[in-house]
Amino acid sequence: MNISNEELYALYLENGRMYTTTAAAVGCDESTVRRRLTKWKADGGSPEVVVQHPSNPDVPIAELIEFKKRRFARKKTHEDERKLIKCTIKCEGPIGILHFGDPHLDNDGTDIALYEQHCQLVLQTKGLYAANVGDVTDNWVGRLARLYADSSTTEHDAWRLAEYFMNLLSGKLIYLIGGNHDAWSGNKDPLKWIMRSSSATYQPSEARIEVHLPNKTTFRINARHDFAGSSQYNPAHGPTKALQFGTRDHIAICGHKHKSGHSEIKCPQTGINMQAVQVGSYKMIDRFARDHGFRDQHLSPCCV
Repeated sequence: MNISNEELYALYLENGRMYTTTAAAVGCDESTVRRRLTKWKADGGSPEVVVQHPSNPDVPIAELIEFKKRRFARKKTHEDERKLIKCTIKCEGPIGILHFGDPHLDNDGTDIALYEQHCQLVLQTKGLYAANVGDVTDNWVGRLARLYADSSTTEHDAWRLAEYFMNLLSGKLIYLIGGNHDAWSGNKDPLKWIMRSSSATYQPSEARIEVHLPNKTTFRINARHDFAGSSQYNPAHGPTKALQFGTRDHIAICGHKHKSGHSEIKCPQTGINMQAVQVGSYKMIDRFARDHGFRDQHLSPCCV
């Protein structure tokens, strides 16, 4: 390498203090460049002006890798546990679960009086519990936020309504699914904050629940805001398909499409009776449905 140490150091600075690129520029090994410059500095050959660079703000790579390992382990434990969430109901005797369809509590087309009546029914009836398949509010975001201009309910009051009714049902609510409208909040999800002290589980998009009763009976519910698949011949095609080609649970239920449907099928492997349910919505007056010509297939905003 026919180059002086001063020239080598200048080249090292030009290459952003990178030994690898400096070595490539002079045609030698990186270790050779590193050794020559290290010895040269130790012998007093460093330049007259020496700037002490601030320490590296980045976490050392070894610490970063260990953190990523711990983070993955926690996420994997969470995902494994949420595959089938255990729910114990202590009430003796028969029980029922009232599944609320999409509430859209802040929408002017929502029958909030009926929703309130059904909430009171749950609270006053022994053995009757509640569940919700999502879209608690309209939660307009982005370009859709302009739709608040046509609503009599402000965004602030929308979350007040959500908090009131979720707290009202606390203690008798088994689960709440985050719908597509709820998901628009991203990581800043007010529902997650509202549900933080509830005994119910709040899960984005889906929850599989195994319910345990005092007489040792168990049954499984596969609840989603929506199941993949649709059919013009069967409003409950999505949950039916999930039962036939996915997990064989006693109940598969969803909302989202604001229509009603029900199918009953038998699992050929286990012999269990499986119920596929598409539940409607409390949003009874829907301009979007009218503008797009959707057929009225709404039987009820909820089911037990």
